[in-house]
Amino acid sequence: MQEFPITSSKKLRFAVHILMFDCSQFILRTIDNCAPFVEKIYIAYSELPWTYNSEARNLYRNTTSKDIINESPHRHIIELVEGVWGNEEDQRNACLERAKADGFDYLIIQDADEFYTDEAYQVNLDEITRNPADIYTNPWYVFWKSTKYILESKDGELTSINPGFAISCKSDVKFRSCRLTTSSSSYRLSGVAYHLAYALTDEQVLRKISTWGHSQQFNRSSWYYRTWLRWNEATQNLHPIGPTYWRRAVRFDDELPKCLDGFIIDRKEEVSITFLDTLWDLFEDMKSIFISKLKSLKRAVMNYNK
Repeated sequence: MQEFPITSSKKLRFAVHILMFDCSQFILRTIDNCAPFVEKIYIAYSELPWTYNSEARNLYRNTTSKDIINESPHRHIIELVEGVWGNEEDQRNACLERAKADGFDYLIIQDADEFYTDEAYQVNLDEITRNPADIYTNPWYVFWKSTKYILESKDGELTSINPGFAISCKSDVKFRSCRLTTSSSSYRLSGVAYHLAYALTDEQVLRKISTWGHSQQFNRSSWYYRTWLRWNEATQNLHPIGPTYWRRAVRFDDELPKCLDGFIIDRKEEVSITFLDTLWDLFEDMKSIFISKLKSLKRAVMNYNK
């Protein structure tokens, strides 16, 4: 792999942190992707999921072994950060504290399903060097089902904003909610990320929405069966929390970062839609209609009593 020097007149020191949970298909590629650009890779590992979904720890364990990092040729710059964290921000802050203690200037935030071309990675580091800030964002493509589709926003944009590419270790800014930080402002970089957030099998998506930091913010069963499993190219309103934010998935034919060469999604265990799923859909529709009519009745009564 080509090595890109860190260009900085101030000799800024960069590290990166990666959360390692259910990401065996990605993690070694992610390490390969970031290793040429950083001095150290902090990998945060927990056997247990977060507690946003109160049932998650009864149902799930990390399918990725912490020993997988020993397969990486970059093992010498990897530091494994082990623990059991109740939420995402605590896990990220554990890595941030390590980076601060080790004297780094910036900690890059690169989850295991996020990738960059070498050129985009270097552009982002160069822009950080020229533009000091506490937090940096950047654009990303969000992939859907495979590497052949990306999500289009309600405004027709093919990229959305990654809320955190890097955080300053020299400031008092911390992670406050999942990936969001305590900073009130940020600098937007231009290097684009390839976020394989939903380039997953059905089983992987179901595990993801049952264990991630947003699992309590939407009806998981409804979205999984009605939006994910039944998706086709005409399906609209795909975002699990704010449906209209992702208008649809569109074809993506551009080249991918080299670190994704040979990446294949195995869909052997595709989940079929059962009669019970159909009944559940009917129940959800009836519930939505009932709630809507109840709200209308409440408004009518309030207007009548005025």
